[in-house]
Amino acid sequence: MIQVVKITGGLLALLFIALVIYVRTPLDLSQLDDTSITVRDRTGYPIQLRLNSTGKWRESVSLDDIDPRLVEALIAYEDQRFFSHSGVDLIAVARAGMSFVSEARIVSGASTITMQLARLLNPDIRERSILNKLRQMLFALRIEQHLEKSEILEAYFTLAPYGGNIEGVMAASWAWFEIG
Repeated sequence: MIQVVKITGGLLALLFIALVIYVRTPLDLSQLDDTSITVRDRTGYPIQLRLNSTGKWRESVSLDDIDPRLVEALIAYEDQRFFSHSGVDLIAVARAGMSFVSEARIVSGASTITMQLARLLNPDIRERSILNKLRQMLFALRIEQHLEKSEILEAYFTLAPYGGNIEGVMAASWAWFEIG
């Protein structure tokens, strides 16, 4: 019995060390630099556009360029505890898990804004499955180790899809509303 406890403890310690190493591994954020080239007139109106390397209209954005009400709305709708968790909202995970067990189907999600950013940064974990949800959680923990909350929001608002080949709130505001 003592042998089983020692082996289990050793495996848990190795798992913890592997998790710490993974979370501290630097992120590849080159996707954020893969933006469109937009030529604007002196009033800021786009007059020529070159899509990014993946054929998307994507413009990076700073939180200073976004109406604070949009940021507040995103947090209120998607992730009310955004500023109090480390990438994974354990309360939302517990709620989603309990409703899954009681309803035998997915009733509510547990994705945080950081987990959504993890999906946007890593196409390999976009497909819906329990394994990918766990991978999103791990990647979200890693993101939170390397980026401030404001940088997470800026990355999200730069990469979020807004229909067709439009990514990011800045490109979407020009494409759909002709404002920026």
